[in-house]
Amino acid sequence: MAGGFLMWLFLLALFSWEKTLAAAKDQGRRNQAVQREASMASATADDTATAGKKLPPGPGGLGLGRLRHRIRDGIGFYEYIYRAYGDIVYFRMLSHRICVLFDPALFQEVFVTKRSSFEVGPIFKRSGLINDPSKGLTAEGDEHKRTRKLVQPSFGARALNGYGEVMIEQALQAQADWRDGDVIDLDAEAQNLALNIATNTFFGSGMRVEPPVIKNVLKAIEWSMALVMLPLGNLARQLPLPQNRHRTRAFQALDEVLHRAIANARSVTTERADLLSYLANARDEDGIYEPFTDAELRDLCFILLFTGHETNATAITWCLYHLSRSPEARERLELELHEVLDGRTPTPADYRNLVYTRAVLDENLRLTPPLYVVGRSALEDCTIGAYHIPKGTTVQLCWRIAHLSEKYFPEADKFKPERWMGKQLPERSRQAYVPFGGGDHLCVGAGFGKMAVVLTLATWCQRWRLDVISPELPEMNTTALFRLKNGLPVKLRARKP
Repeated sequence: MAGGFLMWLFLLALFSWEKTLAAAKDQGRRNQAVQREASMASATADDTATAGKKLPPGPGGLGLGRLRHRIRDGIGFYEYIYRAYGDIVYFRMLSHRICVLFDPALFQEVFVTKRSSFEVGPIFKRSGLINDPSKGLTAEGDEHKRTRKLVQPSFGARALNGYGEVMIEQALQAQADWRDGDVIDLDAEAQNLALNIATNTFFGSGMRVEPPVIKNVLKAIEWSMALVMLPLGNLARQLPLPQNRHRTRAFQALDEVLHRAIANARSVTTERADLLSYLANARDEDGIYEPFTDAELRDLCFILLFTGHETNATAITWCLYHLSRSPEARERLELELHEVLDGRTPTPADYRNLVYTRAVLDENLRLTPPLYVVGRSALEDCTIGAYHIPKGTTVQLCWRIAHLSEKYFPEADKFKPERWMGKQLPERSRQAYVPFGGGDHLCVGAGFGKMAVVLTLATWCQRWRLDVISPELPEMNTTALFRLKNGLPVKLRARKP
């Protein structure tokens, strides 16, 4: 309790400081003596730099209220600014300049046609979550090509087949203690399953990351992301706040596990099929690129472990939520499981034949995508649409709005997996559905994530119906992901395969 009070007291001091500094810069501008390299060059610097150039529409002011709204209700915040200003919105959030895009044609510019004007991962680059943002999955240019080339075999068909066996084994273990009529927290079950899948596929069966370690790191990640949004966030990260001490302890505990796993992967001479072993032994057959260092492997594991486990768990929960609320869809999925599996346990080879089950996931990723917004940073002054985007602007692509557009998805508010089984609308932009991002930085683990969710649905729904108890929409925490805040109680009903 005291720690939370100190945190908000500190944030209030930061907000007050921001206003004071902004007023001082207004005065300095009128005197034409402002030092542009000062740390709080915000509102007036933008106006001067873009004189004669048309910025996108958007609200004015420093945006303290916008910051509160964004942290408390991310989905509601983006829906609000879209309704108020349209497909492209520009504003300040304290010292940060932000441009949010909602239109697929604008996504195309950032992801493809003007990709060289942007860099990926502003959150990772400014939050201190990884050691070297210029390497690995957040790299650009030739370094990015190196990473993709070395990583890609780790998610190839052979590797995925081995991962799939682990996914099914873990899904079977997760349901072993379920009993007909019991009430369980589906979200907690999905989180535990996704973590077990991640640790066993990433590190092998001999290495385990304990759930408390993961939970502590997740809290530390949320704190780190909040600091990215704040003025003087780098300063706040250095102060002796309880949240900073927790963050340090959480990352130290995780790093001990990761470095031990990396050393183990380096030393074992027998062939292994876990992801870390693939990465540790990845070599460029053309001899152009150097293998990954231990520091790079640590950052790769960190990103893949947390983006993978958290998004997969959220996707499993939402898929089963939608199936519970859509009896016809659930019956059609159960019929497919009966026809394809005929009572036997699923195998990785069944993935391609589970057409409707895969469509359930696709429709879930449209309606409730775990990751609903992604950021890029403008490396130079550029244009998006007809508007000027100043260098240093954080450009956010919020694709959930496009996913809910009647233009691209008739009856967009309804859960209709069958829309993914026929011929797609010819006028639908490729960027209208991008739950895994797009362009050169398309999620490298997309195939892994889809397989994990589909094989889990096949394993669980073959023997169980999971009925959501409350008719109300669950309360959500959408600061970073489209995830549930307080779990999801469901009642188990046994069924024959």
